[in-house]
Amino acid sequence: MMEAKVLGIREEVVKERLGLTSNYAAAYAVKAIDVDVIAAYPITPQTTIIEKLAEFVANGEL
Repeated sequence: MMEAKVLGIREEVVKERLGLTSNYAAAYAVKAIDVDVIAAYPITPQTTIIEKLAEFVANGEL
């Protein structure tokens, strides 16, 4: 797990892998940094990012 040590990521997190589209990966990245404000306009191609972020907010995850 050399990459985990270099990036400062806990090894447990690295063991879990998710297959994601780039838009979902962007949404999970926003969730990971725990932002307070998201300024966005839902229009293709980033609509799925906003929808996923809205899902996180609705579930109390963000």
